[in-house]
Amino acid sequence: MVNRVTGLNSGLDIESMVTKLMKAENAPVDKLKAKKTTLGWSSDLYREVNTKLASLKTQLDGMKLSGDWNQLSATTSNPTAVTAKADGTANSVSHSITVQNLASGATAFNKNSISQNVMTGSSSVNASTVIAAASNNNSFQVTYAGVSRTVTIADGTYDKTQLAAQIQSSINSSFGSGKIAVSANSSDKIEFSGSSQISVKVLSGNTGIASIGFTNAQTNRIDPSLSLSNQTQFSTSLSGSGSFNINGQTISYTSGDTLSGIMSRVNASSAGVNMSYDAETDRVTVASKDTGANAQVAMSDTTGNLLGALGLTGSNVDTTQIGTDAKLTIDGVSSTRSSNTFSAGGVTYTLNQVTSSPVSVNISQDIDSTVKKISSFVTAYNDAIDLMNKRVKEDKYRSYTPLTDDQKKDMKDTEITVWETKAKSGILRSDDMLQSALSGLRSLVSTSVGSNTSSTYNALYKIGITTKAYDSSATSDAGKLTLDETALRAALSKDPNAVIQTFSNYPDGIAQKMYTQVSTSMKQIIEKAGGAGTSTDNVSSTIGKQITELNSNITGFSVKLAKKEDYYYKMFSSMDTAIGKSNTIMNSLAKFAG
Repeated sequence: MVNRVTGLNSGLDIESMVTKLMKAENAPVDKLKAKKTTLGWSSDLYREVNTKLASLKTQLDGMKLSGDWNQLSATTSNPTAVTAKADGTANSVSHSITVQNLASGATAFNKNSISQNVMTGSSSVNASTVIAAASNNNSFQVTYAGVSRTVTIADGTYDKTQLAAQIQSSINSSFGSGKIAVSANSSDKIEFSGSSQISVKVLSGNTGIASIGFTNAQTNRIDPSLSLSNQTQFSTSLSGSGSFNINGQTISYTSGDTLSGIMSRVNASSAGVNMSYDAETDRVTVASKDTGANAQVAMSDTTGNLLGALGLTGSNVDTTQIGTDAKLTIDGVSSTRSSNTFSAGGVTYTLNQVTSSPVSVNISQDIDSTVKKISSFVTAYNDAIDLMNKRVKEDKYRSYTPLTDDQKKDMKDTEITVWETKAKSGILRSDDMLQSALSGLRSLVSTSVGSNTSSTYNALYKIGITTKAYDSSATSDAGKLTLDETALRAALSKDPNAVIQTFSNYPDGIAQKMYTQVSTSMKQIIEKAGGAGTSTDNVSSTIGKQITELNSNITGFSVKLAKKEDYYYKMFSSMDTAIGKSNTIMNSLAKFAG
């Protein structure tokens, strides 16, 4: 790199002179950059069109097959008892259904309580127990049957009997008498008992639970979150590790497992049941996931006695071991079903209640949904037509070319935006691909579907979809569709299948052929401008290759320009140095002459 100095000897503005010379030298590069910018803009504009075509393609994809037109509705005269949903294979008729019996699953649960239902303090109460608000040992929270209350013991010095009586009085005030029984046992420990779940909890800053010998969250029920070895509330002692069998599936456990973990393994197994515990009712329930006569719950302890301790074996278990089928009559024909939800004749029924009289199920064309579907197609079609019309017809401003970096330095952002809007305008004017896409789509909307079984509704214009009249003041509207909803609804009411055939018949349905046309146009645009998410210089597209070549040429020119600039500076530097030497000689001669 040449040292770039100003004309110290010559007095010339070398920097300015080189800049002016390089401006001319840069002209070819500026042209290459302008061409690259224009190609980038054209790529973006093509991709914008493809986005609109993709939306139209999505709409057509949901219309080109007869199965896409699942536009039937099912209503029942008693939706509380029976609900129904129709698919595309159903017929527009009415059915009658009577439900004699609902399908049920197999269930099993313990008859009797499996917990001791007595919550005993873990430590003995002293013969003289001092309770005082000042000592913050007089209050705790009690939860009974899901309701929580704060229980406060009056200040005093109590023995175990007095303390039990005082607690009983406070609990009765909070919950009412006869709910929770409080007593003192022979081991000087306070006990709570009741038919519902009881638990105690520490109140912040108060040691009332400890003062009466209990621990935080202690309960009179079994605790599924505790390991089996730490369970203290089972009314039947557990034997430790073991295994049991449910519907042929063996579930093993250890004394370190929790009841919650064991139940989760049962529910995730192939036993086909759900196992749960309700602390309020102290009930373990095992229910089959399936309904019907084939559903069952068969279980037994293999080793150990966990099922026995849970009341799920022998005479302790209350069980409906075999499920039952639903019994019903549809259109006078009696049948049974293993599930309360089943399909028949393209209609999915859900049975909720036994009925005392027949329920009417009416299957009819869902005209509203069909109109909405067709209306969405018209909107997507018009959006695509509008943009392509705009691009192929918009004015081109040839004097507005892409700005150079130097030009942008002297302009405001708003001025740049206005300029570039003009520069982008008309880039795709009269574009062959877009004109081909437009003509292809327009030709399809006026064709008749020969395979349609009805000649009355075998074209779009016969079902209320027509082309807008040409308006020279609104050229972007050329070829757009208008929808006469009244005419469409009339056609759907008279012959819904014919309307659907107009779109979906293979191979000449409008949606069928238009889907192919749109797919072809999108493929052509992608080949030229690249697909969404790819860079504009991706060589897989025509424009991408051109931009890559331009980048290479720009890089090559930039190297040459850098060398040229160095050459100019070197040349002027040499000239300036020569002038300096000349001035020195002239000054010396002047001295001798003097």
